[in-house]
Amino acid sequence: SVVQVLKKLSQKGKTVILTIHQPSSELFELFDKILLMAEGRVAFLGTPSEAVDFFSYVGAQCPTNYNPADFYVQVLAVVPAREIESRDRIAKICDNFAISKVARDMEQLLATKNLEKPLEQPENGYTYKATWFMQFRAVLWRSWLSVLKEPLLVKVRLIQTTMVAILIGLIFLGQQLTQVGVMNINGAIFLFLTNMTFQNVFATINVFTSELPVFMREARSRLYRCDTYFLGKTIAELPLFLTVPLVFTAIAYPMIGLRAGVMHFFNCLALVTLVANVSTSFGYLISCASSSTSMA
Repeated sequence: SVVQVLKKLSQKGKTVILTIHQPSSELFELFDKILLMAEGRVAFLGTPSEAVDFFSYVGAQCPTNYNPADFYVQVLAVVPAREIESRDRIAKICDNFAISKVARDMEQLLATKNLEKPLEQPENGYTYKATWFMQFRAVLWRSWLSVLKEPLLVKVRLIQTTMVAILIGLIFLGQQLTQVGVMNINGAIFLFLTNMTFQNVFATINVFTSELPVFMREARSRLYRCDTYFLGKTIAELPLFLTVPLVFTAIAYPMIGLRAGVMHFFNCLALVTLVANVSTSFGYLISCASSSTSMA
């Protein structure tokens, strides 16, 4: 069975943590030692066969053909209708174990250990199992995988950007440096900025609110720091937020007839990318400050 395999692993020096609800008598016999506790006290510590003898000694003999695990749970449980009787029975069992040879040997063993030395507290009251770089790498990889798992969303954003860029390019197609043309170019630049602003704000406004429960649970478990999560999440989405301004500018810039030249094009691309990333940061700010998606 699975428990037998796990027992063999533990015998080889491996640490095995296993939770079993209501184990059968067959599984119960596989345990080398059992520890029974009740009301914050130790009721028994030893082998399953020793447990049968001990409980028989204190007047709680396990019936024949009865699951010992179920019997011990019933004996050490506090029954609401018989609370006083149950607590007296538990106190009797715990007191008998406290004066047993096993308990005395355990006390002597603990006395030989240097247990008076206070535990060393980690700096700032907390610690992490992984280094900062390991946390960052793990969060970055997970965030990148979450981006790749939604290819449709990426395609929709790129198609939307392409269609808006073509639409703006058609509206302001082939502008000349005349009085009317300059006014039209001003309008085109305004649409450049507003499109990059609102598109990126609304794309990031729900990023953290949707993952807030997961982040709070994992942060309380000291799996990673807040800064590693934020950096990993933002860097994983950075390629998309760099691609969108590039696609938009590459389509709309030549169609509108803005100033020719490679340097002028890249200057415009840098400004549009800067506006897009500032808008993204503002969307992150709103997402971090909001406790729910509806509030954001």
